[in-house]
Amino acid sequence: MSLRAKFILMLSTIFCVVVANTFIIYALDKQGQAKLEAVIHTHDVLDESEKLYNQITNAETGQRGYLLTQDLNYLKPYYSALEQVKKHFLAVNRLTLSNPEQQNTLALIDELVNKKLAELALTVTLVMQGTPYALEEAKAIVLTDEGKQYMDQIRWHILQFQNTEQAKLEQQNAEYQRNRLFITRFVTLQIPLIVILLVFCALYINLKLFKPMKILIKNTKQLEKGMPAKMMTINSHDEIGYLFKRFIRMSNIINKRTSKLNFQVSHDHLTGVLNRTELEPALKHATSLCSEDNKLAVIFIDINKFKQLNDNYGHLIGDLVLKETAKRLTSSVRADDDVYRYGGDEFVIVAHNIAKSCYINAMLNHLIERFDSPFIFEKHTVTVSLSIGVALAPDHSQDPQKLLKLADQAMYQAKQASKNGYHLYQNSTQED
Repeated sequence: MSLRAKFILMLSTIFCVVVANTFIIYALDKQGQAKLEAVIHTHDVLDESEKLYNQITNAETGQRGYLLTQDLNYLKPYYSALEQVKKHFLAVNRLTLSNPEQQNTLALIDELVNKKLAELALTVTLVMQGTPYALEEAKAIVLTDEGKQYMDQIRWHILQFQNTEQAKLEQQNAEYQRNRLFITRFVTLQIPLIVILLVFCALYINLKLFKPMKILIKNTKQLEKGMPAKMMTINSHDEIGYLFKRFIRMSNIINKRTSKLNFQVSHDHLTGVLNRTELEPALKHATSLCSEDNKLAVIFIDINKFKQLNDNYGHLIGDLVLKETAKRLTSSVRADDDVYRYGGDEFVIVAHNIAKSCYINAMLNHLIERFDSPFIFEKHTVTVSLSIGVALAPDHSQDPQKLLKLADQAMYQAKQASKNGYHLYQNSTQED
């Protein structure tokens, strides 16, 4: 059998492997899509059941308000809630038609809901009559606590309903994750197989291809030394041309990984923002460009009581707080502003192109507002506040180190003044 014939056989084998793997991956992915749809369906059931209970509660709230005040404004949310109760019940019922057990539970819930709504409607009707006797009778109905018992039973049955769906959701999610993991492992195992077939095919290349192979080896050594590969032009469309294309692809991947390493050198590994080593040269360049009409703001930020937070919740939560803080800071600044992690729980923002110093106040107020909502990590809710100091160039200084020092001083002024605020450096506060 000729070399050409053998190589065609190799390529045919590789092609068949790829097609077979593609078909298998497609089949597995189709199964995964079905499992994902089941997860989404169960999520919808849980969401609609919770909305159902909330609307029953809203109806009761409107009824109570009307009963106590006879204010017709309370009837608007009451009637609106009645419509929503029907809508969400029909949605839950439709989503669980194929589940007899849940349908039985819904039948019990429907009966209790009807009783509860009847009790609400009766009291509303009595109050509408406006007579003292009707009002007393409506209050008497409420005082029997029969409506409360209905609500307790409704909540209990809905909880049972949701617990069943939650268990199903956990099982469906586990099956979906197993499916994705299997696909990942399957694809990972196929890559070495294909590489081995390609290498075996290369062994059949005869001596007349030695020269291009020398070029490949030379460029491989270049890559091993960390140097970019030289440009290679191969016009042939045979086996060696295919091999060269693969090599160029590999070179591109290495270049991308090198770019990724360069990113890691200039950015903080925990938070993803720029690190301290990048601050000094960037600040030096920025101060050289600023002017009275184009100011530069150095914003020094410290997380209040971060050490106490670490002691109370542990370093894992502390790291999550740093990550979330960096995320909120980044989302609070403009596109041309830069966020740096200065060290520990300290961050620095360099804000460019500020026409007037008063404009910085709006930015800082917006930044502080981003920390009004607490950080939620699983079972922990953590409230985070900031102390912020600001120094401007050229107003206060155009020396990068001095600007940082002045912003740091202003931050301590802010920390002493309040637990969550900012302070713009004033010339009168400079150290002698």
